[in-house]
Amino acid sequence: MQKYFVILLGLALTFVWYQSIDAKEDETTILWYKFDVSFKNEIQDLSPYGNHGRISGNVKFERDGKVGGAASFTVGNKITVPISDSLNVAQDLTIEFWVKPDKVPAATYWRLIHKGWVQNGSYICGIDNNWMALGYTWDINNMAAVRKDANKPDAVIAETWQYYSATYDGKNIILYIDGEPLVQTAADGKINGAFDIIIAESFSGMLDEIRFSNVALSQDEIKKHMEGKDIHAVKAEGKLTTTWAEVKSKR
Repeated sequence: MQKYFVILLGLALTFVWYQSIDAKEDETTILWYKFDVSFKNEIQDLSPYGNHGRISGNVKFERDGKVGGAASFTVGNKITVPISDSLNVAQDLTIEFWVKPDKVPAATYWRLIHKGWVQNGSYICGIDNNWMALGYTWDINNMAAVRKDANKPDAVIAETWQYYSATYDGKNIILYIDGEPLVQTAADGKINGAFDIIIAESFSGMLDEIRFSNVALSQDEIKKHMEGKDIHAVKAEGKLTTTWAEVKSKR
């Protein structure tokens, strides 16, 4: 009995500790889809902002993702995230996710995540095997119709998990793959066009741990997310469960 009491006390103290360190996460994480629970018509957002996603078509839950479960897509199926004040940042944005593409056909452009592309105030994360050879793309088109890109050919590895990250701070856009900055391009202007966010509008493969932040994260912060060093639920009701899962994974 005493042993179980000590375990419960430890978990309770950990819960309080996580509450204290999550203040920044509560402010900066504006969307987080972990895909760890089976879904049907809607994806639950684990950020405090309730930016839930609507499923169109046959998006499947895969139990064996990169971190827990994942979402599996085929071309023509997607997730739509209604635009909200919390998501529609003018500048200072980071988009992160694990991506495992199927074999990429030639003459193909897959839209991984985009908002209103290519309207004014839009952006897109993609895979291009058309004018680039197996390239990852990160493009913005600001409210003044000035388009900038940070794209990298020969970066996509088919049927392999890679960590895609894209940042914008009002001065530069940076494309990271697996925590390493591959391309940086000077860019400015606002990207707050009022368009819904579309996930995997044309894509075949799996996505996991989709995370939006309303700051341009540093390389160190991106690597921490990639390595799972601060992967914990943002919502309070998820903290104990995730904390215990982390404890078990480290045993």
